[in-house]
Amino acid sequence: MAFVPTATGAMGCALFSGSCTGHGAGTGSSHHPGLGGGVLKGSPCPHAPLDPRVSPKPVNAMDATTIWPPHPQLPFSALVRNVIVNGIMPIIDFDLLITHPTPTSHTHTVVKPLPNGVCVHTTSSPAWHCTVGTAGGREAAPGHARKLLATSKTVWINGRRAGRFGDPFGDNTVAFPCNSRVAGCSPNVFIGA
Repeated sequence: MAFVPTATGAMGCALFSGSCTGHGAGTGSSHHPGLGGGVLKGSPCPHAPLDPRVSPKPVNAMDATTIWPPHPQLPFSALVRNVIVNGIMPIIDFDLLITHPTPTSHTHTVVKPLPNGVCVHTTSSPAWHCTVGTAGGREAAPGHARKLLATSKTVWINGRRAGRFGDPFGDNTVAFPCNSRVAGCSPNVFIGA
């Protein structure tokens, strides 16, 4: 749902409904050689999809080769609110949402000299293995964490700033790297800037 701000800059109230905008433009690539660096060298060859030599890169860099498609705006855990908008709980500042997965895969190639030739092997790995994250330095298989960072300075719900259309779900940290924004929002309840 596309929204145009009201004359006062108000946007639709963020709700636990619909999906986020998603982020990233890529549909896979060669990670080694490529964004991750040169070809992988040495043993083992052939190598496994989750080879520890694969060099993970931050989400901001991976957005060029990976897509995290729009994903449901659902709470990470059960919430109780005494404010309801259009029959749905609003998303407010610092609310955690379910993780954001990627279906993208990347290839990587290993080259190892042998006594009678060279072993060259290419395999695919899930993009989360190529992305910096909180699971041993890599993004976890279920995806990265999302947290609403409300931009309204004037509207508060239960002592926290109200979320609105276009607010970010991450802060460019390893803990919350998501570049998606709120897309699921109220069509008739607006939150001011």
